[in-house]
Amino acid sequence: MRISRIYLPETTINAEQEITIDGVKAHYIRNVLRLKINHIIEFFTPDGQQYQGTISDLGKHHVTLSGIQTTSNQPQPSSLQVTLVQGISSSDRMDYTVQKAAELGCQQLIPVLSEFCSQKIPPHKYEKKQQHWQAVAISACEQTGRSDLLHIQPVTTLEAITQNNREAIYLEPTATTKINQLPATLRQNMVIFVGPEGGFSPTELDRFRDAGYTGVVLGQRVLRTETVAPVILSALHTLYGDFS
Repeated sequence: MRISRIYLPETTINAEQEITIDGVKAHYIRNVLRLKINHIIEFFTPDGQQYQGTISDLGKHHVTLSGIQTTSNQPQPSSLQVTLVQGISSSDRMDYTVQKAAELGCQQLIPVLSEFCSQKIPPHKYEKKQQHWQAVAISACEQTGRSDLLHIQPVTTLEAITQNNREAIYLEPTATTKINQLPATLRQNMVIFVGPEGGFSPTELDRFRDAGYTGVVLGQRVLRTETVAPVILSALHTLYGDFS
């Protein structure tokens, strides 16, 4: 029997304790996964640990897990430390970027407002958007067997981010450096800037160059913004990370 897997934001897990799940997760277990009493379920927590428990009680609004224990095979985090700084794109494209970044082991994603962003988000909706993208990331981690979350950071500006990062790469079709030519210092721990649908403006490209960032070109064609993250992460893993 296939064992279902979920994320639980529990900070303290003790062996043999009972855990009561309510709200959206309980609904998901009962009505989407359609699990019953005595079914085993795996779950992972904010510290990246994976556990399993048995459903001992199934109420209308809650689910109780008993017999909690750590799993014998703990999922390993990615060998690459990657922060993706993503220019905010339209809702479905941004969701796709978040999902694929989570599947490919990215540690954190910083959504940024840049000059050519077509998606205009009023400030009072920043937090709601962050929560939505975090939910997308959690779902992707649940489905792919990952136990360390992709953390979605608060919405910020490109200018603010460039002031806080000393070394990074940015994707630009006119750049001359290829992925296999990255400096050794950028091969395991990196910050990657990806533009929105309209790409980066000339002013933003100048800012990257002034900061000493490395411009990278991905082949001969201009990729859509939602395609860039999975392509570059896959290439990096093939050359320097989990695929090598």
